[in-house]
Amino acid sequence: MKKIFFLIFALMFCSLGWAQNNNENKREAREKWIAEIQSRKIAFFTKHLQLTPEEAQKFWPVYNKCEEERNSIRREIRKSAWALHKATKEGTATDEDIRALAETYYENLSRETAVQKLHYYEYQKVLPIKKAAMVRMVEERFMNELLSQWRKQSQPKPKEDKN
Repeated sequence: MKKIFFLIFALMFCSLGWAQNNNENKREAREKWIAEIQSRKIAFFTKHLQLTPEEAQKFWPVYNKCEEERNSIRREIRKSAWALHKATKEGTATDEDIRALAETYYENLSRETAVQKLHYYEYQKVLPIKKAAMVRMVEERFMNELLSQWRKQSQPKPKEDKN
């Protein structure tokens, strides 16, 4: 009986260690993936905005600060969208509750647009006007390129004919 108990305990301990290692591997893979995307983004922006080294040195700290702010607002948008979705699906919320949740959601969307406009003014402080005006468009081109590459990688490969 002691042997069985010890065996079960050992298996549980090993599986916990494996799960922890697996989580660490996932975290490391995610961090590596994020770093790769970030380096590709820097290269893409530098090329498409034609940033000089001096411009890049001033631009990236401003851009990163603006990106953190936008990410925070995006989290709020997702939270408010989820709350609205949940309230409408459950059927227990009152019309007044749903109205309040919808207004919060649309308010958050408006905040994102307003913040993007403020960021444009921030970019003007460190870049020539033409480049500052292009930042958002270059962002969209970069995201579209990433999505396109991801779709290509996600598509099943055609099977070869064995003729």
